[in-house]
Amino acid sequence: MFPIRFLQLVPVALAGITLVLSLLAQPALASQPEPPPGYFALQPYKQPAKPTALDKRLLAAMEAHKVVGLSAAVFKDNKLIWSGGYGWADLNTGREVTADTLFRAASISKMITATALMQLYDQGKFDLDDDIGSYLGYPVRNPYYPAANITFRQLLTHTSSITDSGMYNSIVENNPELLQTIDIKDLLVPGGRYYTRATFAGYAPGSQFSYSNFGTGIVGSLVEKISGLPFDTYCARYIFKPLTMDAGFEPANIKNWQNIAVLYRPSANLTSFRPTRDNYNGTKPAPTAITAPLGSALGRSPAGGLRSSSTDLAKFMQAHMNGGVYKRTRILTADTADLMHSMQWFGNSMDGFYKQKGLNFHITDDLVPGRRLLGHSGEAYGLSGDAYYDPESNLGIVFMVNGANLTNANPFYSVENTIAKTLFEAFAPKGKSSAKQIKTKDNAVFVTVNNRKIALGVPAAVMKAGKTQLLFLPAIAAADALATGIEQTGDTVTFTAGQNKATLTAGQPAMAVNGKTTLLPQAPYKQNGQLLVPVRELAAALSINVKIKV
Repeated sequence: MFPIRFLQLVPVALAGITLVLSLLAQPALASQPEPPPGYFALQPYKQPAKPTALDKRLLAAMEAHKVVGLSAAVFKDNKLIWSGGYGWADLNTGREVTADTLFRAASISKMITATALMQLYDQGKFDLDDDIGSYLGYPVRNPYYPAANITFRQLLTHTSSITDSGMYNSIVENNPELLQTIDIKDLLVPGGRYYTRATFAGYAPGSQFSYSNFGTGIVGSLVEKISGLPFDTYCARYIFKPLTMDAGFEPANIKNWQNIAVLYRPSANLTSFRPTRDNYNGTKPAPTAITAPLGSALGRSPAGGLRSSSTDLAKFMQAHMNGGVYKRTRILTADTADLMHSMQWFGNSMDGFYKQKGLNFHITDDLVPGRRLLGHSGEAYGLSGDAYYDPESNLGIVFMVNGANLTNANPFYSVENTIAKTLFEAFAPKGKSSAKQIKTKDNAVFVTVNNRKIALGVPAAVMKAGKTQLLFLPAIAAADALATGIEQTGDTVTFTAGQNKATLTAGQPAMAVNGKTTLLPQAPYKQNGQLLVPVRELAAALSINVKIKV
């Protein structure tokens, strides 16, 4: 549930692949000492009867990173093309992980929560820049900036200035059951029993990024207020059932509850593991006793409490990858799905883990080298997982591990990079991708890139320079359309693609490209607070193959 991605455990040197394979053949751990009380030894993995090259690579990665259990799925276009499970769902009973094992998915849940809210947006129930207080039924203000509204868009981009500090963190760490009983108003409004100014950051809403589980809890509470349904009931009715997912935020309602994986944290020497969550010991979990009023969804864990298998999460990800549709079932309009995936914020947060963000969709170049991926990661209580897709190849992956050596974050954990790279190398199409097709018109409020719409905060501008037509887009939209990195300081913006770097400044008819000056037919310019840049010239400078139609 918490953004504890950078919690450092005891480092362990990674073995080479040859050594790992030899270890798999040995009676590993036989000479290990007895595990401490409450811990279970990591037993050797069972081998498939006829292991494939992919099986061997994944098992080697598990051994190297001391993974308890791994479930993974790969999807392409409209199909699940591979799934697999390895290792242990329960070290105590010897229950194995399969492709259908469910995991508490941690912050991967945030995509579900955002989708629930955006389904209501599709119905015209609110606008993204509306004041959330108008829907919660009471004013919500940062006490340091009392005149500024806090909006839906800000909650979905972690820029609301509502943080995990203050009483929210204290309750989660010391008395989490309290979340099932309290009115969220008591955390947000002065005079409330759990209100503190420490809940709010010292910057204006919308001006900075701060990853907030509490903010996503408010999103879930807004789903309740607007729909009139408990958050978990809403998701079951309008997301999980239509997508035929045996998943939910209430473990007691999951049909296959006996196949939920236990989550583990390792001992210091990485040879044994302690259960942390979902250790039901064969007894069906009791329903969560929620007494909080409707509109206070914190006890239903919208920020991290989803249980799902990798194969079922793949259905949800396929719906997003394919414009809101899974097979013949639509859960979002195409425009709303595109809006969720469009870059809404860029910067540098959580030691560089977050550089670009959609509406609770993470946009990253760091999980698999050379690929821009959309989705979300999760990490809590020993769980580590990723659900991302590549819009260029229309290929996506989901995987979750229920315990591992979670170190060497740069910015993803090494185990995540290894598994994700292995899956993409096994299934991604070979060869160069085709040119990006960019289409728009002068004064248009969106640009289309390979049939994906990107909403524009400032309209596109098409102008002539001699016989050449220039297309200017807001810098954030240009970075989204070209799949580049982006950094901005004042009126200067820098784009990166691979080893190439281009820097442009408002009013300057030249850009610096890899340290050399390149003239521009027209200078970038500011409009309504945004810097507009020439897209064709920027793409050429970064060696990006594009075809622009205006």
